[in-house]
Amino acid sequence: MIISVKNSLTIKAKSISAQYRDKDNAVMEDTQNQVKYDGEFVLTREGSKDFGEISPEIAKIIRRQAGKIRLRIGEHERDKGNYGEKHIERQDRLQQLRKNGYENARDFVQDVASGYTVIYGGESGRLTLYKKIDNKKGLSIFVELMPSKENDFYDVKTAMIVRDSYFHNKKPLWEKPQSGQNLDSQDADPAVP
Repeated sequence: MIISVKNSLTIKAKSISAQYRDKDNAVMEDTQNQVKYDGEFVLTREGSKDFGEISPEIAKIIRRQAGKIRLRIGEHERDKGNYGEKHIERQDRLQQLRKNGYENARDFVQDVASGYTVIYGGESGRLTLYKKIDNKKGLSIFVELMPSKENDFYDVKTAMIVRDSYFHNKKPLWEKPQSGQNLDSQDADPAVP
């Protein structure tokens, strides 16, 4: 995507980083929004592998294991088995994310993993973390517990913007209490990394 701006500067926008030419026509890199990696893991804007967590308090309520939430680079090559950043950033989904103010999968996942308000159960032990953004839609990331030599973690398989009706007939495993409510250990912040 090429965007022309004043003074004949050209900005080339990419999902990983942005390049542009300065007044002397030298290529400049915009590293402020550059997505960085640690091996197979995408790093948050702050440089951590951990985008959020399912805290021990929440894990107890939903009867699941606590763990950090991480996003891997993943793959998007086949009809089945796709996951991670590459799967989330396929062309149609990336357009949807950008229309809703997210430049890339990293920013979307970081927003949801650090501020989800509801957890739903899914197929094969997966969980869906949901963050409502208005009366019509919300943000969802779908995670699965992955074993690891270091510490097990919740791997982000996919993410999307969904209509509020998507979860209409599903019972949540956990909901963040509204302000002023005191529901035992449910008032824990969901995703403090």
